[in-house]
Amino acid sequence: MKVSWKNDWPAALLVLAAAILIVPLWTVRSPGMPDYPAHIAGFFLVAHPTPYYSVHWVLVPNLASEMAVPVLAKLFALETATKLFLSLAVAMWVLGPGAIQRALTGRIGVTSLAGALFAYNANFTWGFFNYYFSAGLCFVIFAAWIVAAKRRGPLTLATFAAAVVVLYACHLFAVCILVTLIACFEASRALDERLTDLKTLARRAAESAAVFVPAAIVYVAVHPAGGAGDLEFNYADTIGDRLASAIQVNFSDPAYLMIGGLAILVLAGLIYRRIRVHRLAKILVLVLATLTVAAPEWAMGGWGVDLRLPAVLEAVLFAGMEVRLGARFMKGLAALLLAAAAANAAQLADAWRGYDRQYGEFRDAIRSLPRGVRLLTVLDGDALGDTADPPYWHMAEFAIVDKGAFTPLMFATKGQHIVRVNPPYDRWAAASAQQGSPPDVTELTDLSIGRDDEDTDIKDVFPYLKHFQCHYDVAVVISGNSEESTVPPFMELRHSGSFFSLYDIHPTHACVRR
Repeated sequence: MKVSWKNDWPAALLVLAAAILIVPLWTVRSPGMPDYPAHIAGFFLVAHPTPYYSVHWVLVPNLASEMAVPVLAKLFALETATKLFLSLAVAMWVLGPGAIQRALTGRIGVTSLAGALFAYNANFTWGFFNYYFSAGLCFVIFAAWIVAAKRRGPLTLATFAAAVVVLYACHLFAVCILVTLIACFEASRALDERLTDLKTLARRAAESAAVFVPAAIVYVAVHPAGGAGDLEFNYADTIGDRLASAIQVNFSDPAYLMIGGLAILVLAGLIYRRIRVHRLAKILVLVLATLTVAAPEWAMGGWGVDLRLPAVLEAVLFAGMEVRLGARFMKGLAALLLAAAAANAAQLADAWRGYDRQYGEFRDAIRSLPRGVRLLTVLDGDALGDTADPPYWHMAEFAIVDKGAFTPLMFATKGQHIVRVNPPYDRWAAASAQQGSPPDVTELTDLSIGRDDEDTDIKDVFPYLKHFQCHYDVAVVISGNSEESTVPPFMELRHSGSFFSLYDIHPTHACVRR
């Protein structure tokens, strides 16, 4: 097929949209993603183990960034290597659905620009590095599967099988998504062809299943223990989050107006028959929509499962759309969508610059701390008020990179991460995602005496912090711009910053008895 600007200008604009959406990553040193500092610390530890942490290379299906960033860090600075990884992830989220559309319809249309807006979703803004990258890779693999529909020889199937193994190593949930995409596509293809020959149906089913067999064998053979957890759905609390997660211009700022506007445009287009969903994408969209509604909040020890599918659903939906409108209207719509992408990028960059300044202030403040310092993050909820605190949950993990420090919230869950907390420090660190948030300053007194009868969080979420004054050197108290609450008397102010304070923690008599 001949490529020309006249016919393929949406493809060129899609590449431009990818570049625009990548720009915010390069405007700051540290993006304001809540999980970013812990990921940076993990990459650092791969090359620089400390007395507190070691790295155990086991094939946990959650290794996308751990496999890529440390390799890139041999050529670039750690922050640059991380941004290159995230830039590729954003590019795959933008261009992958466009490739799916091209494979389905033979061209890239304007709706692919609408799909690009979903590259900024909760998984990206929260900093779920491995899943976000893997979902983008899943789009690319699926587009290739569609292209190869009529020429799947042994070599092609072996290539796809190898790609699925790589995807499995990147993230297990992305393999589940790919299974759904391929199964729905093959079912739609068979129905579209009115295929009734059982032999052909069996052959196609066997081909589809075969590419997942090696990954399944790897899962059964080497999947590490740990990371298990009960399913929790919590529909009443998460239904709003599912909608909000589709487009976010900051981790706490859902683009409701944009989500609603796109929904209205699609609904109007369907009603007036100006938009239709490609015949091979209808089943897929319906299945993804069902799974999006049904997804649990917690699964296999991981939080935020309900946030993972909404953006995937929307990206695939717009990839499967065909629009029947005049050329002038199409170009106007493309300009509007490109402007929306630019506005989102500008808003995200502005939000990240604020967090970057705060992260920089914190990293400057900890220069005076001794190497190997043990840091505890504490939230001052009364002072923070309505200020969103997740960007500060893992801020102390910057000290692992800068000072070889120990923190209790480093990503080191057995069965989910390759970083391990060395004994005896593992007794004083979070053991699961459920324990992955800091305590409030009001809980410090009860924690210091090991009392948990009046606060269920101490028993269920912070049991490892009982008698914390015996194990930690410095507390990082996050208070925002308000006056701080009172801290226990065994904590002495060391540094007062614009939104946090550092307190030296002095052992009490309880530590002698212990």
